[in-house]
Amino acid sequence: MAYQLFAKNQTRPATSSSSLSPPPTNRHSARPPIHPPPVQPPQSAVANTSGPKRSKEEIFVPYPHDILPGVATPHLHITVEKVNTAHIPSLTRITGLLLPIRYPNSFYTAIITDPVIASLSRVAIYHDHPVAAAPGSGASTGTDKVIGGIRCRLERVRRAEDSNKEAEIQGNGHPANLYIQTLHLLSPYRGSGVASSLLNSLLFASPPDRKDKNSYRVSELVRHYNICSVTAHVHEANGEGLEWYIARGFKVDGDVAEYYRRLKPSGAKIVRLDLHWNKEDETHAPTETNAQTTTSSGEVEDEDWEKVEAEDGEEGDHGIQHLNESQVFEKQDTPSRKRKAEDDNHKPQVE
Repeated sequence: MAYQLFAKNQTRPATSSSSLSPPPTNRHSARPPIHPPPVQPPQSAVANTSGPKRSKEEIFVPYPHDILPGVATPHLHITVEKVNTAHIPSLTRITGLLLPIRYPNSFYTAIITDPVIASLSRVAIYHDHPVAAAPGSGASTGTDKVIGGIRCRLERVRRAEDSNKEAEIQGNGHPANLYIQTLHLLSPYRGSGVASSLLNSLLFASPPDRKDKNSYRVSELVRHYNICSVTAHVHEANGEGLEWYIARGFKVDGDVAEYYRRLKPSGAKIVRLDLHWNKEDETHAPTETNAQTTTSSGEVEDEDWEKVEAEDGEEGDHGIQHLNESQVFEKQDTPSRKRKAEDDNHKPQVE
């Protein structure tokens, strides 16, 4: 035993000196580990399995019903339609003409590929013949053309003052806000209530009366997404755009300084429309008809305006802007507006 202890002590210097250099790589190779090490996937495989980035809209269950075609407007030749692939080139061109903001291709393709955004987007179609006020009569033909459109997104509303009772009255889950990203129309077709029809096609099964703005019936789309409010940003110098919203029941809900960083002045006003509806009012399947966009004679007062969504350099950002009068179609030019959202730079502009 003494010899063994002595021998151990003798070997320590060698061990100590060897510690100055890296241990042999095969030191433990004779004994395999109890559990084999996990296989590390290649970097590309990890990236692929993570999937694409989820957008805000993906937290909402898409609207399950078909969008009614050929929704009538006060203009006999114009209908409101769901956006399809054939509309995208014209919609892209019109947006580029009317709005000073260049949107990435993803902004337009999402209207087709994202079911939530698709359900919240519409185009105004001009037909070369009068269109009957029957659903489906406004089916697009080769001679029809896109003259305007609207694109919105949903935002969850989580307010401390919201009670459980209110959430139950207006549907399951948290209430949602509908944010208008782009709303624009070629100037020759303004003044006929078409812009109002684009907005009403999303919000109402029976739009409010001009004299009584509370006499409306919300659409099944509003009920499905539990939409309790509609908001937009208006450039502080855009008096006509602000008047357009106020005339349709919106109220000024605040001011944002330095909101449009590229405009002078740069401030914006937030406009808001609260939708009051009760879950008990309508429990049937969708029955929206062309009354959805039927407007009173007063609705013909659509004046020159544009609402546009703009982004500030990031491809994923889609804001909103409004133009009082477009550079191409109007006598006066008005700058675009830009909106920043909570997580992304979304800016709207109204004219």
